Amino acid sequence: MFFQRLAVVIGGFAAGALVRRWQEHDTGASRRSLDRLSREWRAQVRAHDYRLSRLEARSAAHETKLKEVPSTAQIVSAMDELLAKAMSGLEGRLTAQARSIETLQTTVSQTDELLERVLESLDTLRDMPPAT
Repeated sequence: MFFQRLAVVIGGFAAGALVRRWQEHDTGASRRSLDRLSREWRAQVRAHDYRLSRLEARSAAHETKLKEVPSTAQIVSAMDELLAKAMSGLEGRLTAQARSIETLQTTVSQTDELLERVLESLDTLRDMPPAT
């Protein structure tokens, strides 16, 4: 019975030693795995931070460019000014052409009257007897 108890105690010690060794080995593997995951996670964080900073820089550049672009109201106002100038120039040319047409009509009318008088004078001269 003494040997049986001694065998159980020695077996308990052996089992405890094996469990402790297994836990130390498992803890080391877990630690290595945790360290690897931690490194990967930090690398991912750095990569995301880099991408985020690039996106923020691009966003700031686009915002600056958008501030330089004229607004719709400014574009419409500029187009209105251009159209007003074009229309006033066109109106001025049309007015000048209308005056020219009126002048030409007056000139043609006067020319017709003069030509009619000349023709009447020629008819009168033709119908007159020759002077002796």
